[in-house]
Amino acid sequence: FGNLGKRLDSRCRTTRRRSLIERDLRRSLIEEEEALTTQYNLRSAKGKGVAHSDEMGTSQGPKDLTEMVNKLATDVTTQEEALGNAAESFGKMKDEMKVLREQMAYLVAMNRALTDKVTALQAEVKELQVNNRTLQRQISVGGSDDQQARVDVQTPAKYNGTRDSRVIDNFLFQVEYYLDLQGVMGDDLQVKTAAMLLEGDAVAWWRRKRLDIQKGICTIDTFDDFQRELRTYFMPPNATRHAYRMVGELKHTGSLRDYVRAYQRLMLDVPDMQEQDKLNWFILGLQSWAQSEVERSNPETLEDAYVVAERLADTQRKSYTNAFKPSRKPDHGGKKDDRRERKDEPSTQRQVERRTFFRRNNNSHNIVLKCWFCDGNHLGRQCPQRVNRDNQTSSSRQSANAVQ
Repeated sequence: FGNLGKRLDSRCRTTRRRSLIERDLRRSLIEEEEALTTQYNLRSAKGKGVAHSDEMGTSQGPKDLTEMVNKLATDVTTQEEALGNAAESFGKMKDEMKVLREQMAYLVAMNRALTDKVTALQAEVKELQVNNRTLQRQISVGGSDDQQARVDVQTPAKYNGTRDSRVIDNFLFQVEYYLDLQGVMGDDLQVKTAAMLLEGDAVAWWRRKRLDIQKGICTIDTFDDFQRELRTYFMPPNATRHAYRMVGELKHTGSLRDYVRAYQRLMLDVPDMQEQDKLNWFILGLQSWAQSEVERSNPETLEDAYVVAERLADTQRKSYTNAFKPSRKPDHGGKKDDRRERKDEPSTQRQVERRTFFRRNNNSHNIVLKCWFCDGNHLGRQCPQRVNRDNQTSSSRQSANAVQ
C-alpha cells in the first residue's frame, strides 16, 4: 500500500505538470497569433510598393503561421488526450484504492476474529492440561492395581481457633499440602476436608458460617475462600504491625544460631517486607563482632547473610570446643615415636618385648616348702593338722556356749 500511494502521488504530480504546460502553451500560442496578426495588418496597410517588394515574404509568413498553429493544435490535442488518459487512470486507481481499503478492513476484521479464536483455544488448552493433570493425579493416588501405593501422609494437627498469625499460616500451609498429596479434588470436597481439621472455637465458627451460607449471606465455594474467611476472622488485626515491631526489637543476645532461627520465623510473618529492609534489620540486630563480620562479606540478599551467620556460628562452636579440649600428654622418653615407627614394620619382623613381673635367678636351687606348724613339706595354711585343730576348737566353743 505504501508503494501504491507513492505511485498515485507521482501520477497526480505528472497530471498537474501537464495541465500547467498545456495552459502555458495555449497562452503562448494565443500571444504569438495575436502578434503575427498585428504584424500582418501593419504590413498590409503600407504602400503597394512595399507590399509588392515583400510579396514573397508575406505569402510565406501566413503559411508558416498556419503550420505553427496546426502544430500547436496537434500538440494541444495530444496533451488533452494524455490528460484524459491520466484522468481515466487516476479514476481507475481511485477505484482500486477503494477496493484495497475494503480488503484491508476485511483482513483486519478477520485478524481480530482469528486472534479471539486463538485466545479461546489457548484457554481451552490450559483447561485441558489442568484436567489432564487432575486425572493423572487421581490415577496415581488410587485407581488401578498397577499403580504404586498411595503415599501415607500424616494428618495435620487440628486448628482450635488460636489467634496467632504464625499458627494460622502453618495450619493452612499444611492443609494445602495435605489436600494435594491426598489427591482431594473438587472445591466442595476440599472445603469439607479442611473443615474436618477444625476443633474448638474454630468448629463453632464454621458452623455459623454454614448457617450464613444456607441463608445466602456469604459464599465459600473454594479452598481459597475458606482460607480468606478463616484469616479474616481469626487473624489478629494488628498482626503485621506487631510482626514489624518484633523485627525491630529482636536482638542477638544469646547464640548466633538461635538469633538466625528466630529471625527466620519472624520473616514468615512479614512476607511483604522489601528484601533490602529484611537484610538491613538482620544485620542491625547482630552483636558488634558478628555485625562487622557479616558486613565484611558484603551480602547482597538475606540468604547470603544467613549463610555467613551460620559459618560464624560453626566457627564459634569449634573455638569453644577447642578451648575446653584436654591438653596432650607428654611423650615419655620418645616411646610413642618408637611405637609409631614399629607400626610401620611388618608383624613378622616386629619384636615383642615381654615385661617380666617376677625376677628369676636361674643359678639358685629350688626352694623347699616347709610348714611352720608341723614341719611338713607344705604351706602352713594347707596343714591338715592345723585344719583339724581349728575344727576341734570351734566345736568345743559351741558346746561350751550350749552349756552356759
